[in-house]
Amino acid sequence: MGQNEMIFYIVAAGCMICLMIGIVRKPAYLLVLLLRGAFCAMIVYGISIVCMRKGITAPVNLNILSIGTGALLGLPGIIALYAAAVFLLQ
Repeated sequence: MGQNEMIFYIVAAGCMICLMIGIVRKPAYLLVLLLRGAFCAMIVYGISIVCMRKGITAPVNLNILSIGTGALLGLPGIIALYAAAVFLLQ
């Protein structure tokens, strides 16, 4: 296991612990996460459909990581995903 992979697992575990503490303290936060994730999934899917109709390859696909980013960060997370994808493709 490389150093980057270990750092990733440590950060992911920390995020999961923070999420669990937040959900235990305020259970309504789970509903907020689910609704925000669904909203961001619709946005990513809509952009994918528009790109497909125009014959362009969508830079971000709908998967569990994009939904998770949208659920945690909301619309700025989706914007960051697209910005990172465009930046990496150039």
